[in-house]
Amino acid sequence: MGLRARHVAEVAKEVRQARLEAARNVIQAANALQVDAVVLAGDVFEDNQVENTLVHAVVEVLARSRVPVYVLPGNHDALTPDAVYRRQAWKERPPHIQVLDGGAPVPIPGTSAVLLAAPLRQKKGMKDPTAEWRDVPGADAIRIGVAHGSLRIEGRHAPDDFPIALDAATRAGLDYLALGHWHGQYVHQGRTAYAGAHEPTKFGEEGSGQALLVELPSRGAVPTLKPVPTRALSWRAVELDLGLGAEAEARRLRGLLADEVAPSKTLLRVRTQGRAATESDSVLMALEEALRGMGFLHVKVERHDTPEVGTAGRLAEIARNSTLVSALLEDLARPVDPGVTEEGRHAARRLLSDLVMEAWR
Repeated sequence: MGLRARHVAEVAKEVRQARLEAARNVIQAANALQVDAVVLAGDVFEDNQVENTLVHAVVEVLARSRVPVYVLPGNHDALTPDAVYRRQAWKERPPHIQVLDGGAPVPIPGTSAVLLAAPLRQKKGMKDPTAEWRDVPGADAIRIGVAHGSLRIEGRHAPDDFPIALDAATRAGLDYLALGHWHGQYVHQGRTAYAGAHEPTKFGEEGSGQALLVELPSRGAVPTLKPVPTRALSWRAVELDLGLGAEAEARRLRGLLADEVAPSKTLLRVRTQGRAATESDSVLMALEEALRGMGFLHVKVERHDTPEVGTAGRLAEIARNSTLVSALLEDLARPVDPGVTEEGRHAARRLLSDLVMEAWR
């Protein structure tokens, strides 16, 4: 909550408001599903500098829950001396909203379950926040861990990103480990999961915009996990291959988006690729205007294509320093077998250009 949203600055206010709307969706879903508790596994707030008006707004949303709400401080809203959770605005919350600040297991009223919490007290850290948890043989209570950090999966974590052992749930004898930090929903070995961000924060954020319904019937039982949609906005990303013709691709895209159910709730990113002819600029400008006219909340065209003129110039530069490329271009330029059309020779030249440019990259 309180996302700056500088990457979509002109609609940042709407994006921030949508995060409150999505939070209401979480609580409404929890009430409708008659859960025993709501667990927020860190990063409820963007940072500890958010305004008090936002703190009051979040408390007001969480107060609507009919069951206890447990809030874990994450790395964005760490339990530092200036933490949001130490402010008067937060302290005015109802008693059923509880901060998980560590220490003894926290029993969930009306159940046989307890929460083990690992609150963060700094932005970065190299220690596994779950490292001190230990198994309790013979324990009758359902044991649920709540932590914030990155599972220690190769290529998916940084050393100072609070790396969490892959066997943390087993080592601590947990029935379930609720994790926060990753924005996409992700389940690891059945007993460990990231619910993901309740509302997407950017384009390409797969698996966000959801909560996770977790059912634990008894100690030792395998949890049942069910995604629950909560997002208020849709962040849609599409590709446009200008090598197939800008006009044709623009028509295809307009047709693809014509049936968008809620354009006013959709942020759209169009990313170009391929080789762009000189007329592509005007086609893309007209396309962007048309998409805005369709009522999309936000439209952004990102150019990742290669201008045809620029490609030709770069190819000529490469040919000056490569006898092989120069010879191939000369072969394509001189008259050939009558069975080869000018169109075919042009296509071969373009293929050579593409291959050379790709190899140069």
